[in-house]
Amino acid sequence: MKAVFLDYDGTLYSHQNGRIPDSAVSALRTLKKRGVKTVLSTGRHISELRRMEELRRVEFDAFVTVNGAVSYDRNGIIKAFPIEKEDIMTTYAWLKAHPMGVQFLEAEENWVNLVNEHVRYSLSRINEPVPKIMPLKRILEVPVYQMIPYGIKDAEPLLARLKGVQALSWFDDDAIDLVHADAGKPAGIQAVLDYWDIPVSETIAFGDGINDEGMLAYCGIGVAMGNGEEKLKAMADYVTDSIDQDGLANALKHFGMTD
Repeated sequence: MKAVFLDYDGTLYSHQNGRIPDSAVSALRTLKKRGVKTVLSTGRHISELRRMEELRRVEFDAFVTVNGAVSYDRNGIIKAFPIEKEDIMTTYAWLKAHPMGVQFLEAEENWVNLVNEHVRYSLSRINEPVPKIMPLKRILEVPVYQMIPYGIKDAEPLLARLKGVQALSWFDDDAIDLVHADAGKPAGIQAVLDYWDIPVSETIAFGDGINDEGMLAYCGIGVAMGNGEEKLKAMADYVTDSIDQDGLANALKHFGMTD
């Protein structure tokens, strides 16, 4: 295998213990020494990743962020999928008439139009601070790569009006990720593989949530964490131990990628 793609929350980072397991750090450093590319593939924004102290323990070659909508290497953006202008205009008009909390993710900025109990609740569950508040009209001026409505029931009429996006579930039932219909983790992964000229057959992916299903199906080998969703484990090529039982390191050893 020439490249490894890893989800972050629940796959690499344990929310129960508040850290990346030492066994995972050691295994990823071994892959680095052996010339295997390592890529973090996550729904999170690049600004979140940059401030995470735990991620400084691991050196990644690339990042597939905001569910494949923006892919980076150390030199900058490899490929990006901005949400279509028509959907942005629809969102703007709807939110002006029906105010609710929505998080907007640009290439560098990450902000909300307003803060309410739905925003606070969902972000607290992933140990993230509430982003800064910015004027809604900004979405008409700058490319947006992901929108996160908080308060699913309130957002249903808006979702029905958006034609060029796909909705990707959180583990949280009160928020949802919206990205361009052509984005998604498989699209971001392929962009990185094209950049490196690596065939998808030479890849292995690790995940734990339903939003990792496409990634696990797309890569050469798809590995579900033992702590993952049952639906994901049912479709995976291999199910490893849970994150806190050295699942990542054990699977890499199982496939002969580490000793």
